[in-house]
Amino acid sequence: MALTPILLPGNMCDARLWRGGDDVIGRMLQGCGLLPAHHADLTLDGSIAAMAQRALVATQGPVLPIGFSMGAIVAVEMAVQAPGRIAGLVLAGYNATADLPARAAHRPLQQAEVRLGGLERVLVEELKPNYLGQHHRNNAALLGILRAMGLGLGADVFLRQSEALRLRQDPRASLAALAVPVLYLCGHEDKLCPPDWHHTWADLTGCAHLDVIAAAGHMLPLEAPDAFAASIQRWLTFNKGKFSDG
Repeated sequence: MALTPILLPGNMCDARLWRGGDDVIGRMLQGCGLLPAHHADLTLDGSIAAMAQRALVATQGPVLPIGFSMGAIVAVEMAVQAPGRIAGLVLAGYNATADLPARAAHRPLQQAEVRLGGLERVLVEELKPNYLGQHHRNNAALLGILRAMGLGLGADVFLRQSEALRLRQDPRASLAALAVPVLYLCGHEDKLCPPDWHHTWADLTGCAHLDVIAAAGHMLPLEAPDAFAASIQRWLTFNKGKFSDG
């Protein structure tokens, strides 16, 4: 398949998000005969639309966006901006609404704290630990990766991404208009974007498949990289003819 996978990370995540399990996700994509994966840079822009445009401009030809959390929101926006280039979508830990009122109201408080030097506290106490499933909440290695990614990206990236999420539009009508295969992935213990939401998104989407992965929370690519990769591989194999025809 002459498709370029585009890996779109979540809020305050970098390429390490995809490298769990001895890079099982990357090895799976190579083994499926896809072109080398492109790691999208979602750190430079303050809107979802601009992030999507940057990811599209950085690649050529048909693409397979694989988005996690905020990256999944960007992936759908890519399909809105350039439907003719999108061969399919993988949307993991996805929320297909505008920012929820409580979250939108809290973001400016977090932003104010981060401007005063409080990025580490916001990351360590408010965000990342709550994203992990029950079996991983005290996993020092996972928590260390999440902390390192967030602190490595820094306060300016936090502020841009926080505003992009706060001001995003509701894309649910766009899901119904998708004419390509879509794989939804969700951790069974995801409290941030729970399985019930993903069932709703799948019902809105014409050609959709949903996998709910056991013993994992929101940080699915890191918590369950083997299951994450295996699900995408099965879906790619099942839809190979559709991708080739596209």
